[in-house]
This record gives sequence, C-alpha cells and structure tokens, in this order.
Amino acid sequence: MRILVVDQCSGAKKGTDRSESLNEATVDNEPLSQLVAKEGIASYRAEELYQGRQQRKITEAIQSLEQAGDEVDRVFISAGFGLVDAEDELPLYDVTFAHMSAAEIDARAERLGIHDALRSRIIDNEYDVVFFALGSDYYRSAKMEPLLPEIPEDTFVVLFNREELESGYDNVVSIPARTPQAKTYGTIVVALKGEYVYNFAFHRQTGTEMSDAEDVEKYCRREPASQTGLGDYSST
Repeated sequence: MRILVVDQCSGAKKGTDRSESLNEATVDNEPLSQLVAKEGIASYRAEELYQGRQQRKITEAIQSLEQAGDEVDRVFISAGFGLVDAEDELPLYDVTFAHMSAAEIDARAERLGIHDALRSRIIDNEYDVVFFALGSDYYRSAKMEPLLPEIPEDTFVVLFNREELESGYDNVVSIPARTPQAKTYGTIVVALKGEYVYNFAFHRQTGTEMSDAEDVEKYCRREPASQTGLGDYSST
C-alpha cells in the first residue's frame, strides 16, 4: 500500500534544552535555507525535531509499515514553515497556532500555502490511505472542506474527531480520539492518534488487507492483544 501520514508540529522539540528557539519574527523574515545554514542555529530533520508523544508513536508506526512492505510518506503541517517533508531540515523554532485567533490562523495558513501544498501532494500521488493526524487548528489550516472532494474516491481518508466531515463520503472515516477513548487505550489524548496509526501498522504487519475505509477504521481501533501473538487481537 502507498500511505501518506499528515502529521503536525509539536511543542516538544529536540534540542530545546540546549539551544534557543527562533521566534515568529525571525522565521518570517528570513528564508528557511538561510536559517538552517546560519552558524549557531540548531537544526534537525522534521521527523527528528518533533518529539511529541503522537509524533514519536507515528514514527514507530511508519517503521512497522515499511517493514511490512508498505511505501509511506510523511509530511508535517508546521505553523512556522507550512507543509514540510519528514526529511526537510528545520531550525529549532517556537511558532504555534495555539495562541492565534481563527482569522489569524486562516491568514497565516494562506501565506504559507498549506492548503495548496497539501492538495498537490495528495492529488499528484496515488495514495491508498491518507491519515490526517491533526488537531483542530491544523485541520483549519488545511481547509479540509474544499480539500476532501478533490481527493480521489479510491483513496481511503482517516480523520480524527471530525465526524461532521465524513458525511457524504464513502472513502472518508472519522475516528473519535477524545478522553474516553484515551482511557480505553491506556494513553492520553495527545498521543491517541499515534496509537491508532500504530494499531493499523501492526495489523498490516500481519498481512491484513483493507478493502474499504471501514476496514481501515476497524484496524486502527483494534488494539493488538499481544505484540508477540500475531493474530491475537482485542476488539475495542
């Protein structure tokens, strides 16, 4: 399978205990290529920079998917730099949508070209599954309402906590990822989307095939009962 994971930046970043983070003004006033080339500025690949629990669990999931023979791409929606690939080099920075109003998020997302870049990435590639492991501000920045109709019908789309968006689409599912579900899985809300992707990856390693979006949802929600007993699952 060809899989795209659309992840988001996290507040927890590598190197924050050793280096100073760039602020919004600096990020906005200098090209990324110049920032990462500056002496004294700490920079890392995006997949290494973001160290949140969701991001770390998705990294594990991607490793499992690749071991299963799947081809996986990963991108991040960054409030600082827009849509970035996992391998892109980024400086340590501190910019977030969390303290922005809806209008400010819309304006910044438009300036960074997040929707257009994401649309092109999905339309130009024949993905079997696209996971949008995003919070509400990042869904807003992606402009999901106009994006979903343009995604090919044979691409399964997984959203989280976006039940209002799945209606009318046979290829789209929204999985609840709130406090009650986090308690069921023995984790916390901010890590739960990563747990779902990890569950999916585990079942792909067992050779499980997915014939529709409902299958994808089922295996995201079905937690492995044992990491050693392949085929022994607990239903949730």
